[in-house]
Amino acid sequence: MRVVVATAHGEPDVLEIRDQPEVSPGPGQVLVDVHAAGVNFMDTYLRRGLFMVIPPPFALGVDGAGVVAAVGEGVECPRVGDRVVWERVMGSYADQVLMDAKRALPVPGNLPLEQAAAGLMQALTAHHLCQDAIKVAPGETALVHSAASGVGRMLTQLITGSGGRVIGTVSRAEKVPTAKSAGAEEVLVRGGGLDLAAEVRARTEGRGADVVFDGTGADSCLASIASTARGGTYVMFGQAGGAAPPLDLWEQPDGVRLMRSRGDNPSETPAEGRARASKVLSLIADGTLDVVIGARYPLDGAVRAHRDIESQATIGKLLLIPGAR
Repeated sequence: MRVVVATAHGEPDVLEIRDQPEVSPGPGQVLVDVHAAGVNFMDTYLRRGLFMVIPPPFALGVDGAGVVAAVGEGVECPRVGDRVVWERVMGSYADQVLMDAKRALPVPGNLPLEQAAAGLMQALTAHHLCQDAIKVAPGETALVHSAASGVGRMLTQLITGSGGRVIGTVSRAEKVPTAKSAGAEEVLVRGGGLDLAAEVRARTEGRGADVVFDGTGADSCLASIASTARGGTYVMFGQAGGAAPPLDLWEQPDGVRLMRSRGDNPSETPAEGRARASKVLSLIADGTLDVVIGARYPLDGAVRAHRDIESQATIGKLLLIPGAR
């Protein structure tokens, strides 16, 4: 069985494929043949040792979709042959992955496995951000950074689908159509001397955005806070562009709430988590949430996939396809 392993903390070239012995599921576990594994910024943080520091070597990948190959003692559901999707299961960059049976969620019958793998984790993150962390009310304006990314597009669709308005940002001009296709009313290209706060206020009658969702960190933190309306909320949920600078709260605009979110709800029970997952998978399956797969790579293309996602030149979700050669 092939597994992508981080042999050290560092650049993408610390990743290598290793052959590991075949495994069998224990009580309460299932073994799944991986058809597609997601590539996420979270994976790059783990590889660099920036988040949840894991001593190397360790297997990478936290989400994917596939078909159950074997079940352990006491497992009634899922069954061998069932199509399942999962998130937050370490070691998903592999031909097969072992997990607690409760982590394996059923894939709706009309939903392709690649779409399930590409959509679940990003949709869960977006759903939590705009439903639990802070609700965007109908008529309110949200500034969504990286609006052409997997999470950014999901956020945009959920917000506009509930009557909100989205101003998106992207890192490159060629990403503008992808962000607009998700429902962003206007899209700004970061960099090039862009005065983000001025541009956002010009599009909100001088108020600023009611909510700002920022997963980029260093590239946009201070300008994003300055773009937030008085009484509004700035939410940081990632640092794809690097660590955010230290903040002097006295120097920040008056009346702006600052929030940090991991993109999930720590107080959510397992049953509530499964219910949320079922809901977003249904939204993906019926087309309410559109999933864009930016690129597919064979398992031995993990180094290239990590370089590509860190370049911020990609759109949508990147996938590793173990069966591709």
